[in-house]
Amino acid sequence: MGESTQLLMCHVMHLYLQRSICLFKELDIHPGQAGLLWALNCKDQDHRGMAQKELAKHIGVKPPSITVMLKKLEAEAYIEKKQDENDQRIMRIFLTEKGKNIAAKMETVMEQLEQEAFANMNEQEVMLFRRLLLQMRDNLKSAGRKED
Repeated sequence: MGESTQLLMCHVMHLYLQRSICLFKELDIHPGQAGLLWALNCKDQDHRGMAQKELAKHIGVKPPSITVMLKKLEAEAYIEKKQDENDQRIMRIFLTEKGKNIAAKMETVMEQLEQEAFANMNEQEVMLFRRLLLQMRDNLKSAGRKED
């Protein structure tokens, strides 16, 4: 059968990550930062920003990890923090104009990465692959909950 599925998956993810690092480097951002900026860009359609805890949950990182990421992005003027109007204990995170501009450029990079990754596959194969990934994610989440 050749390479194990696990090894093949690890190899593909490594190549995907390396390629994304290369493409995002041209925008002068790290893929981890890109994910955070992308989440803010997608979720801030109502212009309310996102609470730090909500953002951490949305991108799947622990709150202490997101604190470090946010400090770097704030220092680079991609984001700004403002107190919640209804609850002064909550800081809401917003994209600045610079952050919005980089998010728009990221969309092009992400489209290029997807085109490269799915080259030589038809639409049905891509849809099947997506469905299988979603099923794997659900399986692993379920298994993780059973252990907790």
